[in-house]
Amino acid sequence: MTNDLISEQFLKIFEDNLGIVVKISRVYTSNQHDREDLTNDIALELWKSFKTFKGESKISTWIYKVALNTGMNYRRKKSKDSFFSFLGDFKNEEVGIWLFENEDDLSSETEILYECIDELSEINKAIILLYLDGKSHEEISDITGISKTNVGTRIGRIKDEIKNLAISKN
Repeated sequence: MTNDLISEQFLKIFEDNLGIVVKISRVYTSNQHDREDLTNDIALELWKSFKTFKGESKISTWIYKVALNTGMNYRRKKSKDSFFSFLGDFKNEEVGIWLFENEDDLSSETEILYECIDELSEINKAIILLYLDGKSHEEISDITGISKTNVGTRIGRIKDEIKNLAISKN
């Protein structure tokens, strides 16, 4: 396959699955600038691993694995650089507005849900994100490497944790 065909195929797959990348970027970041950075990081990691994707799982499963790992690594790196993270709070109105939802349009319930998810551990954040995206326990197990039974147990506990966090925010 020529490089042009590989690039074209990757861009099509990336475009078709952009929603996954945007959701993960939203969950693992707290502002527009960081979302744009993480989206770019995920795109780069997907591109770097695209030629080695063997098709043994669904494309969306592969994208979730790469995107979640990239999101977790990004979050760890940002927490180490937290002294300078306040710089990311400045609004950049010109870049990427077409890609991300306007935060002013988020309902208060949705914003509270994002805040609650943000307080979860990295693995629980990944599990609930996959669950909210309609993935089956088996798919979540494949993506996270946690047994299917454990996924079901964790989802119940995560729901309770989010409920308690949401109640405390009201």
